[in-house]
Amino acid sequence: MFYNKYRPQTISELDNERIKETLGQAVLNNKFASAYLLTGGRGTGKTTTARIIAKLLNCPDRKVGEEPCDKCDSCKAIIGGSSLDVIEIDAASNTSVEDVRDLREKAKLAPSQSKYKVYIIDEVHMLSNSAFNALLKILEEPPKHVVFILATTDPQKMPPTVISRCQRYDFGTASTEELKGAIKRAARGEGVTIEPAAIGQLAQLASGSLRDAHKLLEQLTVNREQITTEDVEKLRGLVNQTEVLEILNLIVKKKTKEALEWLEKYTLAGNRARVLIEELVAKLRGEVKIIYKVTDGKRTTELDIHQITNLLERLERAWAECRDSVVESLPLELVVVEFGETPSAPADSGATEGQGGAEEKSSLEDNDIVDKKIWAEVLEKVKPFNHSLTAFLKAGRPTAIKDDLLVVEVAYKFHLDKLSEDKNRRIVEQVAGDIMPNIKRVKFELAKRG
Repeated sequence: MFYNKYRPQTISELDNERIKETLGQAVLNNKFASAYLLTGGRGTGKTTTARIIAKLLNCPDRKVGEEPCDKCDSCKAIIGGSSLDVIEIDAASNTSVEDVRDLREKAKLAPSQSKYKVYIIDEVHMLSNSAFNALLKILEEPPKHVVFILATTDPQKMPPTVISRCQRYDFGTASTEELKGAIKRAARGEGVTIEPAAIGQLAQLASGSLRDAHKLLEQLTVNREQITTEDVEKLRGLVNQTEVLEILNLIVKKKTKEALEWLEKYTLAGNRARVLIEELVAKLRGEVKIIYKVTDGKRTTELDIHQITNLLERLERAWAECRDSVVESLPLELVVVEFGETPSAPADSGATEGQGGAEEKSSLEDNDIVDKKIWAEVLEKVKPFNHSLTAFLKAGRPTAIKDDLLVVEVAYKFHLDKLSEDKNRRIVEQVAGDIMPNIKRVKFELAKRG
């Protein structure tokens, strides 16, 4: 993969100029901290920078002000991901307090081969509250031979006490010029000629992510030695307005089967789901402006404003999730299914009869099994793990607590099946347990219709 093949290995090679001048100059001059917090969008160089810091700390042949040599055993091991003293942890998969306690005990041990033991914890905001408390203890009194590098796309989810123990650097999103530089470097490495205008198009299409820029370039270089603007346009998969209206109409009318079949043909033809989402969002934004008389025009849907905003929120989440999804179109397919499963609003809610897609009224209003505020906190804490999971939970309601078991009732079998999957159920159990310590298990049941 180009992103790994052309990953910067020194401070001077970093694409982010701001980080090179601040964090880069500090670590080159051996001004190291015991803990760093690197924040910013996905694919902006946080993990890359963390690995360079690890090399600077442990390269035995470098002098103050110099880059890592990339030739010694330590540098080679870090580059190859085989260093016993540079431990990369995905917080999304190691969220529990037991995981952090185990880390804390192992951190006390001296490095195996290097001067420093470096822990790189990615998506650190996904740790549970109890895990953060355990991490805070070692950040307050870190062993002299340990450096922590925490990386996150969502620092707002982190406790201020943990943030205060770290030197923080914000990577933001990659600028157009930084993206262009990364594209040019990789194209040179592959011996591919690329038109200047095409470079700009790719940079725009990458949406601030260096990783996405490399992925797009990699797609274009297959069986090509020259890349033109026409090649980028084909890759972008521009959708004509007739197609946009066609799929939007299927979604609005909750013709889920037909919509999924349409998307299957669309993606098999090599078109990108994110581009389609952008077009759908643009169309719905136009509807909002017409409703509020910001612009003149004829409406293309019969959705009311609540239904439109509901669908816009779902599409916005799907657009962000497409980037890291195993199947790029999956988040959009889930929007189609979820929107189709959402009950139509009752007539007195302001929606026209026969219209679908309004978020159903919360069933918690008459429920005193779990405080409304507490359940809202559960929903909020689940969101970083999986936005779709939160959407499914919103359609349910807690109905009973039996000893350490929380029972949650849902209206649709599709929601029941998704929530009951082991990985999803464990996430809800962990979050619910952090907020309500007496809860150890969660069970989902299908509501009885009567």
